[in-house]
Amino acid sequence: MTPDKLRLLFVVDAIRGRNGVGTYFQDLAAHLENHEMVGRVELVAPGIEQPHPCQGRSIPMPGDATQRLYLPRLRALTQLVLEMQPDVIIVPGPGFFSLAGYWIGKKLGIPVCVTHQSDYRAMVRLYWRPLIAGIVGNLLQLLNIRMFRGSSSVITISQSMVEHARSIGAINPRLVPTPVAHGFVCQPVTAIRPKIQRVLFVGRLAAEKNIGHFLALAEQRPDLVFEIVGDGPLRWLVRQKADELPNLVFTGWLSRDQVVHHLNDNDLLILPSSVEAFGTVALEAMARQRLVLTTPVCGINQWPELASGLYTLAPDETLSSALQRIEALPHSERQMTAEHARNAACRLNGDAIQQWLNVLRSTALQKHHLPKPARSTTFALLRKLAAD
Repeated sequence: MTPDKLRLLFVVDAIRGRNGVGTYFQDLAAHLENHEMVGRVELVAPGIEQPHPCQGRSIPMPGDATQRLYLPRLRALTQLVLEMQPDVIIVPGPGFFSLAGYWIGKKLGIPVCVTHQSDYRAMVRLYWRPLIAGIVGNLLQLLNIRMFRGSSSVITISQSMVEHARSIGAINPRLVPTPVAHGFVCQPVTAIRPKIQRVLFVGRLAAEKNIGHFLALAEQRPDLVFEIVGDGPLRWLVRQKADELPNLVFTGWLSRDQVVHHLNDNDLLILPSSVEAFGTVALEAMARQRLVLTTPVCGINQWPELASGLYTLAPDETLSSALQRIEALPHSERQMTAEHARNAACRLNGDAIQQWLNVLRSTALQKHHLPKPARSTTFALLRKLAAD
């Protein structure tokens, strides 16, 4: 029997508001906690300004000194689960927090929903030498497979991620749209300028984002202002180029509310990624009624209702020629595209929340069909400590 109001626990490794996965769950939790079908939502995720009570020590993230991997406080997390009695535990995997949430859920007979939002093998190949990348990538994939097989449901964010999840063992991955934060949808929007004057990049300053292509474009087009918002291992390169180019502004990391204002101030967002499961910032720019240019690998292109509201880099096309192509369009056509983009983003936002709820309700129903948890001396001790 489905509970009248769902109790949902998200256990996420990504730092709140610092990258795509972190903002995804922060936005989703905020939407769900105000829904009439939901009784309680808890988001357990590391925070920098406001550390979570379940957040323990941290270690530097390999390949990115600007981020850290946080270890969960298992006793505190177990106490929260025992007190909350969630109907579903939602985890993106694999990671220290996610694995802890998954393990506790399995030991207590709570249905677990696993999200699949990254191709970890592709990511590690960008940062490490082939031998190390192969070992780490295979380990992450094995953990992913284990979590898929032990979960009650799997959710993905693009058709390519559905296919990837199936290829590594997910039985029936569900494709669910990506939600947009309230501030991006509900604040008033303004029309785009008759001519493109300002171009924006928002995201991690990392290899998979192809930030070097954006910097090259800024150098080629001194007549336009280029702005970069974000942080990451390539921050040194961006700072160096910002010192060299008078038309390049490096803003650094900003809060979500500040990102809304910077999207409003710019005409075109460019997401030149080589690896991008979805591209949440592209959806946010569409919600602000701004022009968006992405590469074909961005998962957002796989949603037909969204693809018609953005521009995609053609095969063998450079960012410079793509920008010229967009500039050559009549202003009325660009404005129509921007308005369509906002309407599509707002519609899909509502669909995303409803589809998430549908999956979570069906996941909660599986509680009585789960196998009896195996006895664990380790968990029994942890549970005793949490109860004290």
